[in-house]
Parts: sequence; C-alpha cells; structure tokens
Amino acid sequence: MLFLACVSALSLVLARRVPGQARVLVGGGFLGVAAAAFVSGSLIADADAPGVRITRLVGLALLLASSVDRGSAPSTRWTRVAGVAAVGLAELVDGGTADVARIVGGALLAAGTVAAARRSIPARVAAGGALTVLVVVLAVSMALSGVVVQNVEDESLRRTGTRAEAEAAQLSREPEDTVNTAASAAVVLERAGRIDLVALADDPAGAGKVTGDALPGLLATIGNDILFSSGALAYVTANGLTLPGPGITDPAVQTDIAGLDVVQTALATREDATAPTVLGGRAAVVAASPVELQRPEGLRLVGVVVAAELVDDESLNTRRLAESELSLALVTRDRVLARSGTLPSDTVLLAAGRDALDDGEEHTTTRDDLFFGAAPVEAGTRPIFAVVAVAQSALLADTRESLFRTLFLVALGGALLAIALATLVGERIGRGLRRLTETAGEIRVGNLDARADLASSDELGVLGGAFDAMAMSLQTMTDELRDAAVDEARLRARMEAVVGGMGEALVAVDAAGHVTDFNRAAEELFGVSVGEIRGEPVSKLRIVGDDGHDLTARLVGADTATWSGSGTAGDEVPVALTVGALRDVTGSRVGAVVVLRDMRAEHEIERMKTEFLANISHELKTPLTPIKGYAGMLSSRDLPPAKAKSFGAEIATAAAQLERVITQLVSFATAAAGRLQPRVEPAPARATLDDAVARWRDRLPNHVLERRVARGTPDMLVDRRYVDQALDELIDNAAKYSPDGGRITLTAEAVPPDNGTGPRVRLSVTDRGVGVPPERVDDIFGDFAQADGSSTREFGGLGLGLALVRSVAEAHGGEVTCTSTAGKGSTFSLLLPAVTAPVRARRRAGLSA
Repeated sequence: MLFLACVSALSLVLARRVPGQARVLVGGGFLGVAAAAFVSGSLIADADAPGVRITRLVGLALLLASSVDRGSAPSTRWTRVAGVAAVGLAELVDGGTADVARIVGGALLAAGTVAAARRSIPARVAAGGALTVLVVVLAVSMALSGVVVQNVEDESLRRTGTRAEAEAAQLSREPEDTVNTAASAAVVLERAGRIDLVALADDPAGAGKVTGDALPGLLATIGNDILFSSGALAYVTANGLTLPGPGITDPAVQTDIAGLDVVQTALATREDATAPTVLGGRAAVVAASPVELQRPEGLRLVGVVVAAELVDDESLNTRRLAESELSLALVTRDRVLARSGTLPSDTVLLAAGRDALDDGEEHTTTRDDLFFGAAPVEAGTRPIFAVVAVAQSALLADTRESLFRTLFLVALGGALLAIALATLVGERIGRGLRRLTETAGEIRVGNLDARADLASSDELGVLGGAFDAMAMSLQTMTDELRDAAVDEARLRARMEAVVGGMGEALVAVDAAGHVTDFNRAAEELFGVSVGEIRGEPVSKLRIVGDDGHDLTARLVGADTATWSGSGTAGDEVPVALTVGALRDVTGSRVGAVVVLRDMRAEHEIERMKTEFLANISHELKTPLTPIKGYAGMLSSRDLPPAKAKSFGAEIATAAAQLERVITQLVSFATAAAGRLQPRVEPAPARATLDDAVARWRDRLPNHVLERRVARGTPDMLVDRRYVDQALDELIDNAAKYSPDGGRITLTAEAVPPDNGTGPRVRLSVTDRGVGVPPERVDDIFGDFAQADGSSTREFGGLGLGLALVRSVAEAHGGEVTCTSTAGKGSTFSLLLPAVTAPVRARRRAGLSA
C-alpha cells in the first residue's frame, strides 16, 4: 500500500501539478519512502535495517517540510501530514502494530494524492494510469509467484514421496537376500554332524544340552562367512526353543523370534518364509529356512534357521547418505523404530506414517514448513511399518524470496513506465474529452443511460451538455422502438407457438412461390426440416391431387380464392388440404398458406371398419350355416335317433362357436369401455390348467394337450372367469396356428418379485405351429390385429382374441408376452399376481376353522 501510494504521488510531480518550490521536496520525499518500501517489500533488505530506516526517515522529513508550503490545497496538506505521522509512528513500534501504521499511512498518502489530482486533468490521467498499471503488474506478479511457489512445493512433495516409496520398495525386496542367508545357514547346519539337532529337538532341556551349548558357536562361525553387517542369526527348534546366534544380544529380540509368523510358517510348510516385521522394538526383514535331517523313517524337520536384517538408526543413516538433504524414519502406528537426520517430534512422524499404514499406499503432506512422504512396508497385503521421508523447506523459502525480489523489480519497472506514459497522455488529453469518448462508446454498445455529465463552463462543458441532450433524445426514441419491437416479438412468438403446435401441417409461401413458414407437423409429413426447405420453391414439395395433378402450381401466380381438396403429400400420405391467400394491408396478394391434415388415421379406421364387418359377417355365417342346415334336416325329415343326436351335437358345437364370437365381442366392448373390473380371489394354478385341458381335449382331436406346473407355484389372485376366457383364447390361437396338429403345452411357474412388483405366476401356452413373423410380434395384441385381414385368409377369427387376453392381463395388473420363431411355434405367457404369504396364511386359517 505504501509503495503504491508513493509511486502514484510521484506521477503528480512528473505531471508538474505540485507547486513550484515544493516540487523538489515532495518528489524527494515520496521517492525516499517508495525506495524504502520497495527494498523491504521485495525482501532485498529487512524493514528495520539501518540504511532502509534512514532512507524512510529522510523521505518523511522532506514530505513534512513540503507541507509547510501554502501553495497546495489545505485538504491535500493535512492529509499528507496525517500520512507522514502514521508512517513515522511505525518507526516507534514493532510487529503487527508497525504494519498497521504503515498501511494507514499509505492509505492517507494515497488519499492526498487523489485530492491533489482532482484539480487537474493531466494529474488525474498520470496518477490514475500509474496506479492502475502498478496494481495490475503487482497482481499478476503475485499470482505468478503463487503458481511458481506452488509448483516448487508440489515438486518437493513429489520427490519426498518418491524417496519414501523407493525406500519402502527396497525394504520389501531385501527379504530375497535374507532368505538366501537363512537357506545357506540351514544347509550348513544340516551337514554339521558334530551337533545332534535331533536330540536337541527331542529334549532341549536334557539330552540336547551339549548340542544346545555348541550350536551358538557354530552359528557364529556361519555368520562370519555369510552374514551381512547389520544381520543376525538364530536357531529355533521344532519344539520352540530359540538359540541366539550372532547379532542377537537383546533378550527381547530372542523372545520375539519364536513367535514370528515366518517361523511358524516355515515349521508348518517346511518351506522358506520371509517378511518384514518388528523385532524387539526394531524394524527388521526376517527370513526362516527349515532344517531337515534324513532319518531311517525319512526326512525329519528338527528346526528352522532365522536370519534377520535389523534396521536401526545407523543402517538407516547409511541409506540416507545417498540424498543427505532428506531425513528418514521408520514408524509403526504407535512408535518410532529408527530415525536418521534432522527430524520433527515423534508425534509428527507417527501422524505422517499412520496415514500410509491406514490406507496401504503412499501419502504426502506438509506440516510446520516440512515436506513429508510416507510409504508402507507390507508383509503380503498387511502394512507392518512405514518409511517416512522428511525434507526441509529451505529451497521453497529461497525460491519465494527470489521470486519476490524479481517480481518487485518488474513492478518497479512497470510503475516507472506507467508514470511516464500516463503523464504524457494526461498532458495531451483531458479528462473531459476522455469522458465524452467513453460515453460515446457505451452508447454505441447499447447503454443509452450513459451521460458525459461535464459540469465545466468552458467549450468542453457546452459540448458535454449538447452530447447529453442528444443521448437523451436517442434513448427516448430507442425506448419507443424497443417497446414496439417487444410487442411485435411477443405477437410473433405467440403466432409461431400456435403454428408450431398445430397438429396439421402448415406451409406458407410468398408471391414468388418460395416457402416462408414450415411447422413441425409439416416436417414430419414431408420428411424435410425447415432449414432445408425455407427459401426454396414450393414445387420441391410433393402435393398431388386425387386426379394426379400437381397442386403446388395453384399456390403460385394469379390471385385465387380459398379452396380445399384432397390428395397425397410426401411419401404418398393421404391428406385433406385447405388453401388460402395471404394479403398485405392494401389487400394485395403476397403469398398463400396451405394447411394439410394427415388422413392416414381416418383411412385406417375406414379400412378396419370394412375389414371388421367382413370378418364378423364371415365369423357369424360360419356357425350359422351348420345350425341352419342341421336344424332344417331335423325339422323336415324323420331321422334315426343316433343320426338326430349327431345332428344335434353339430348344432350345439356351431352354437357354441357362435356364442364364443358373441362373447368375444361383448368382452371386447366391456374392456374397451373400461368396465372390465375383475373380482379377484385365490385360484390354484394347477386346477386352472386342468380345467382348461379338460375343456379343450375333446375339441382338438388332432392335438395333444398337456400341462406342467412347477413345484412351489403359488395360487393366483385373479378373477377365474376372465383367466379361463384368456386361456381359452390362447389355446384356440395355438390350435388354429398349428393346423397340422402337434403338442400344445400349458405351463405354470412362479415369478419372483422384480422392480417393485410382488410375486407373480406365469401361465404359458406353447404350440409347435407356424409361429409369428418377428416384425408382427409387437402388433398382434392390437384390436382386430391379424396377419391377413381378407375374407379369404387361411386362419379365421375377428382379431380380438389376443387383444382380449391383453385386457385381462392389464385388468389384473399383469402383462402378456410372446416369444416366437417363424415355422417352429410360439409361446404366449400371462403374468398374473400371486397370493402373498399373509393371504395364504389367512386362507389356511379359514380352512382350519
């Protein structure tokens, strides 16, 4: 703050806005204070250094002396005096109070600079420009320094974490060397005939005492040949007696060896075992190799050789020498095992290592100006201890100070350049002209509220007043135009929404026959987008009348009255169209609009009606013919009883067929009217299928009906009447579409709850008939749906059977599905609700009562 205020004030001196004799005093004073603030702020020297303090005090004295000059305004002088007093107070106090005093002093000096600059256009330009550039330079510099410092910190963290991970990996690999040592020692012991390892294993306290005393000496001899500098050897008998060798002097280590997991693993598996561990309060890499002796009864396991690489402070220090600026420690969750270098307290080390041990992966963090990297050393997948690498933040501090020095130098250069440029511009261009320019620019980009507001009485003031009056007139006219445009846009949006939401296609053309409007329904009808057709000749659209003539020609040319007709549009889509002329306010024709209504639905309804009447006529005449014929013969002839009975049976069969057609129609009408409301009650699936087979077995002599009910199938909660009717439709369908006979299978099985549905029962009817074409599977459940709708079709029916089945399923909250293979048969399945456990319990209770 102090540096910015002083540099801004220097711009006034360069702009010659300070009265004559005071210019030298003011310039020298601000220069001295600014130099001291720069040197201390850029960390080149301490703020309390003698040279810095002397420079600052000299500058303050010069500023105080300049305040005596009466040539400047009183407000400027007294503000400057207050600022000098605040900065001077900072020389008498320490710490935060001194910083606050310098900030207040800088703010007061800046306020004095602003007050002085207000009286001069060049001064305002010079001070404002210098201050703005300096603030931008400092802001960019500080942001850049933050990024660089962060990068340095991130790199230090990464390097520390990498070192910790490398040390952990090295400790994880060292078991390979340790197990070789243990294995070599085991081979030597197996060949040492003078020591009775069998006796030691059988009686470690008695018969093997001599051997037990001699064994440590042999281990020491072996250790001299193969043992590493920080290693240790021990022998553990099969009975758990531990005999220490070289490197094991701590009783706690000897006690821990027999209970190690690797020792127990080697004894149990008779194979080498190795793992990092904590041994006697020290980090260690331990390997165990079994010792087996050939006996008459075969190989006998008598013990294991244990080799350990103990990692203490000294060995850890050897590892650290490769990168001496890093310190290392080995920690568990509750203690520090080894340490090397300059390290923080155990509490801090344990906290850093605990994160790596908890997660089983590398962790990096910063704490107390230190960089921590921790990596676990694992036995299998279980972390045993962690390697913690610690780096000092000296490099970061040096980098930060170097950046501050460099960036403050950049700020100083930018400030001096800004002062020179701003002073030059301020001398040549006045604030009033710049204000007019800025106001004109704001009006140009649409801010019509902008005003110059120049209150001076000279030519610039007159020009500003005329400019503001012109801007006000422009704003008034623009507001009126904007209101009119808003109303027009609102009306157009409403009309576009109406046209776009029309169900009928709308096409508008201008007087030359080019398409101007094209709604969404028209896009769907003609298969082109509005972007593709707008501006194109309407003749590119296909609109043909019933007589084959192109109707688009009637949309262009001479004035015509409104007319309507029918034809086809797009890809032979039948349409009804209405055409009207578009006229302007003078009544002249400026185009035409045509509304086309898609007639496919109406044509389809007409086709379905015709087809239905033909089908119902055929379906009703088919059973009426035998009824009429046999009834006539019964009434006109004297027939034998057997013959009469046969004729009566045929009449009954035809009557039943007629009744089924009528029932289909009634049921379909009930379902279509939404009055199909089943009265549900528990119904056994087995009994339902048995009754269906019984009803149809005699009526289908060419088919074999069978039923299968899966074990554990629950009762259904349905209206038995409608379910029986749906099964009859499916069985009739299966028989109809397997005309060559074959097997029709009725099955029932439980379906577990899924996606919020309760338990259900699946009733299926499977045939081996002609099947359903894949493209027809989604359509066969529609009303009056048939593969062949003509009266000469191969398979009869009204096309209502599967629609009725669908209605029954949906009325019960279920569904119907079809899986079919053309030429191999079909399976139709009804998914119906099952009786839940509480309902079954109440039903059993009722039966028991």
